[in-house]
Amino acid sequence: MGRSTVQKRLSAPSVYAIPRKPRHGRFVTKVGPGPHPRELSLDLVTLLRDYLGIVRTAREALYAIKRRYVLVDGVPRTEKSFPVGLMDVVEIPREGKAYRMVPSAGKLLYPAPIGDSEKGLKICAIRRKVTVRGGRVQLGTHDGRSFLVEDPDSYFVGDSLLVRIPSQEIVSRIPLEEGVTALVVGGKRLSSLGKVVRVIPGSFSVRPAVELEVEGERVLVPKDLVVPVGNPDPPITVRWVV
Repeated sequence: MGRSTVQKRLSAPSVYAIPRKPRHGRFVTKVGPGPHPRELSLDLVTLLRDYLGIVRTAREALYAIKRRYVLVDGVPRTEKSFPVGLMDVVEIPREGKAYRMVPSAGKLLYPAPIGDSEKGLKICAIRRKVTVRGGRVQLGTHDGRSFLVEDPDSYFVGDSLLVRIPSQEIVSRIPLEEGVTALVVGGKRLSSLGKVVRVIPGSFSVRPAVELEVEGERVLVPKDLVVPVGNPDPPITVRWVV
């Protein structure tokens, strides 16, 4: 049997900020395999119809997707189930519009409108650092990208990269260190933006954490829920305030 491409709205992951009542349709498209985990991403049909309101029905969304009208990080995507996640840039050239998927008001993913000056840039959080064949060092980011770097001592897990898309050229590194602006991407502080006060190493029984100054208040957030986005200020849109 083939893999089902739909799921009930009631059982959709919590990241889907959509009505769950039957009058809106019982089903949504199921997110397929790709650069983002299923529980942290949206499918293209739901994004176009329920979030952006560019189309009215799934059929209209499929028409646009199959005709390569929708770009994700500068690349046309023709699979309705392609996962769109944090910091992805979604562009509809025929409409002259571009959006970045950022946290907003307790929601992990919100399509924030952006201008032409920043649609070719993206922040990628470093999640892995491994040595590959030939002794070179490879970085893996939150959105499934891989980068081979010549100066491995300059990059650490927890840092971020400002990247040009779709070429994957590294513009700069944003370190996770004191004084840097960081974004909270999970937990009860989701979408909070603050200055890093200190990074607290973990231990066998305690998770690494980051102390942030958010609106005059100091808070502790698990390190894996913090993404550095500016040194000192974010160069692109990283959240949306309603």
